[in-house]
Amino acid sequence: MYQKRSIVFHYRIWLLLITVLLLSGCGNRFVEQLTGPHQRAVSNVEYLKQQLDDKQLVNALLIDKYATQLSQSKPEYADIATLLRKEATSQGKAYTGLTKRLAAVNLEPTSEQSANTSLNELSLIQAGADAYEFNSSLADVVNTLASLSDGELAVINVPASKIDTAQKSNALVGNPSYGNWKQDSSGRSFWEWYGMYSMFSNVFGGRSYYDSWSSRPSYSYYNNYGRSRWGSNSDISRNYNLSKRYPSKYNRPSSSTKQRYATTSSRSSSYAASKAGSSSFGTKSTSTGYKSASSGNRSSSYGSSSRSSSYSSSRSSRSGK
Repeated sequence: MYQKRSIVFHYRIWLLLITVLLLSGCGNRFVEQLTGPHQRAVSNVEYLKQQLDDKQLVNALLIDKYATQLSQSKPEYADIATLLRKEATSQGKAYTGLTKRLAAVNLEPTSEQSANTSLNELSLIQAGADAYEFNSSLADVVNTLASLSDGELAVINVPASKIDTAQKSNALVGNPSYGNWKQDSSGRSFWEWYGMYSMFSNVFGGRSYYDSWSSRPSYSYYNNYGRSRWGSNSDISRNYNLSKRYPSKYNRPSSSTKQRYATTSSRSSSYAASKAGSSSFGTKSTSTGYKSASSGNRSSSYGSSSRSSSYSSSRSSRSGK
């Protein structure tokens, strides 16, 4: 009898150990499958820092040049020029925004839903940290400096139909690296700048309200292209909802934005309801459509002005926001 009980006891112990190992293996599956995407995102972010620190991006050099010229020709804008000059470095809001997003990714998810969310965010960060893409996005800083020069400095990579408005507007409005949309007491949404960037409110004539801002043919790389390509899901959702609340012919969401919004909403609702049959983590690519840039393709050609110009102009006919 004693021997029989001993066998049953040991059998239960082994069964418990096997169960624990199986459950542990299930959890580790998510962690292991995030390792590669995380390393690629880290690689892009680190390489981008190197490119910025080594002054290899042409639009970063242009920011430095424009900031110097604006400070000399209009000393009253020296503080703004100094602030925006930082965007040409790894200390700028655009770059540090990517590093903060990377640090916030959950690398130890416990469910397929949260693992998919992390995988998607890593893919978006990788795309936004691509040196060529980041260089193109810096055109917004260049054009903001240009808009303060009263025509002395030229705007760059702007569709011909929007050059006039680009020369008079702040291309950083709507970019979550520099501020966010908030509601005032009347329910209208206005752009609130972060910290030192609040000086833009006085320089550009007060608050920018979403309804009036979005009803003009304004242009910026982030609002027209960047958001749908590598913006966060929360920013996609926020701006999609704002565009529905304040519809105009200039803020109609692009097909890629609609797809991003639909995917995000679907993931959120399916997570709240059930995980059953809703996810395919590790079996399909993310909705961003980006391929990782291998280190073998990286070179100082990211700083080529002709490449930057042709890159943006080839997309000028496509819808944004």
